[in-house]
Amino acid sequence: MKFSSLLIASALGAVAFTAQAQKVTYDDQVLPILRNSCLKCHNPDKAKGDLDLSTFSGLMKGGSSGLIVSGGNPDSSKIYKAITHADEPTMPPNSGKIAVGEIETIRKWIAGGLLENSGSKAVLSNKPKVDLTLASASAGRPAGPPPMPGELLLEPALRTERTSVSTALVSSPWAPLVALGGQRQVLLYNTDTLELAGVLPFPEGYPSDLKFSRNGKLLLCGGGRGSKLGLVIVWDITSGERVITVGDELDAVLAADISADQKWIALGGPGRLIKIYSTKTGELVHKIKKHTEWVTAIEFSPDSRLLATGDRNGGLHVWESDSGEEAQTLAGHRGAVMGIAWRGTNLVSSAGEDGAVKLWNTDDGAVVRNLNAHSGGAVSLRATHDGRFVTAGRDKRAVAWGADGTTLRAFTFTNDIPIRATFTHDASRVIGSDWNGNVSVWDATSGVLVGELALNPQVLADRLVAAVKRTAELEAAIVKATAALAAAQAEADQLKTALEAAPANSPAAKDLTKKSEAAATVLAAAKASAGLAPQHLAAAKVAIEKLKLGQFYTGLYRAREELVSKKREQEHLLAQHAAALAATKSAGEQLAAAKKAATKTKEEKDKLAARVKQLSDQIKSEEIKAKDAKSGAEKLAKPIAAEQAKVDKLNAEYQKLKQAAAPAQKTATL
Repeated sequence: MKFSSLLIASALGAVAFTAQAQKVTYDDQVLPILRNSCLKCHNPDKAKGDLDLSTFSGLMKGGSSGLIVSGGNPDSSKIYKAITHADEPTMPPNSGKIAVGEIETIRKWIAGGLLENSGSKAVLSNKPKVDLTLASASAGRPAGPPPMPGELLLEPALRTERTSVSTALVSSPWAPLVALGGQRQVLLYNTDTLELAGVLPFPEGYPSDLKFSRNGKLLLCGGGRGSKLGLVIVWDITSGERVITVGDELDAVLAADISADQKWIALGGPGRLIKIYSTKTGELVHKIKKHTEWVTAIEFSPDSRLLATGDRNGGLHVWESDSGEEAQTLAGHRGAVMGIAWRGTNLVSSAGEDGAVKLWNTDDGAVVRNLNAHSGGAVSLRATHDGRFVTAGRDKRAVAWGADGTTLRAFTFTNDIPIRATFTHDASRVIGSDWNGNVSVWDATSGVLVGELALNPQVLADRLVAAVKRTAELEAAIVKATAALAAAQAEADQLKTALEAAPANSPAAKDLTKKSEAAATVLAAAKASAGLAPQHLAAAKVAIEKLKLGQFYTGLYRAREELVSKKREQEHLLAQHAAALAATKSAGEQLAAAKKAATKTKEEKDKLAARVKQLSDQIKSEEIKAKDAKSGAEKLAKPIAAEQAKVDKLNAEYQKLKQAAAPAQKTATL
């Protein structure tokens, strides 16, 4: 009897052990842990926080605060941070941690790719598409032309009735380009022409901080939704492609930066933690707990060796990037640290709500220079390559400073208190945003306001209507300028003839001479106006073609997004199909083993019959899943092919439009 029971047990378990060896799955290891510790609050009936952990699909869906698992990355998974008490809220509540072995099981499950069962396909996320690290990083100008946007969206991702404000503002270090954080998007403007150069959608929420990489090719955005979600995204500005996403915070990221060698990304926010991620793996490598308040400012040194961070309690610290160890505490600010800018490998500036701008030596922590920059508090600090810097404060001013700390010029915000201010790449202009939603552009030398940037730009259709109207006005202006030139020329010719006929040195001659000189001035102005009018018209026509291309590209962009979405859906269904087939095979092998282990005792036969029925039912269920998944994937084949054809057609038409517009653009440039 004992031998027979052991035989059945070993027969039933042999295939299962072989199939599941070295794999941690939701069904076999994770669900029992969750059932024991979590399902009291997170079940279909209660679902606290809109989170149901009783099924694999429910866990993968997440709750009201977003996704709770990140395949391959336990340290970025909310469920792992909750059960290890690394972040609030801790789980289980009011009952201490779950067993160490169970925590390790969940860690292995996340690291292994979130397997539902032994036949599932691993899901790995947040992995960089490319290795961003640079062999060498220099603070000097990179070789070749500076990176500028290529074919990017010009259609706003969101257009609202009222404008918002921009707490994120940064200029490219080498190109005439500025990035503004708007509602669910980042806007790129050409700082020479003040024209919109691109739109980078940020559907995750609101950008809180923007930083260009030291070479100007990458744009980093930290932000999210308050009390909901925080993350950092990095784009390649030449293509608009997202190259890496890191962070999975429970609150918005307020400050972030990427190191000069592009090896590290650091972030911070209301959680009071500094987190440093590797861009090579996308994994969290350092978690630093030192700040006593929200982290409000972060910046890497030019050689990537150090990281300076500040908080809203006046705390300012310097860390070693590689080790995460503290290098220096810089004590002195009596208000929130609102801006950090490195002046060299061991000199760093900081601006605070106490109104002070301080220059520190990070070797010994000493203050090298202290400026009382703004009464009421300083809210922003940005520096140039040569050491000049610009600050903004609650006194409604932005101030440009020399490298030696002397005041170069002040710029007045007439609408509201400023939020951010920065020099352009060549320090020829100063750009500042305020709490009323205005973004002003001043000439850095004269202080004259030269224009404004729209945080809530019009949609392309409305801009095209305005551009067409402008073209009609310019065509009318050409007619008017031509007529004015002809009249001025006739007047000048008439006066010249009269002057030639008048006696020399006579009163009439003197009067005609004065009139001729005045007419010559009018004629010169008329010639200049008539000469510029065609150029302005040509530029306006080029603008129209650019807007038309922008409209067409928007359709192409959306078609590409739809194609990618359908392909992802198909891949998901195919993965489900493969998993169902694998589960069917596994159940079949177990069924065969169970039938083979038949014995003569009635009790054992009854148990075996029940097991056979269970496995048979499982096989039928998995076969249905496989059939449904395969059917769904096959149904997507035609829509995908149609969408691909649509994308190919739109792309071909777009290239033709570009070629047709090229001669006019070249002429307008000349």
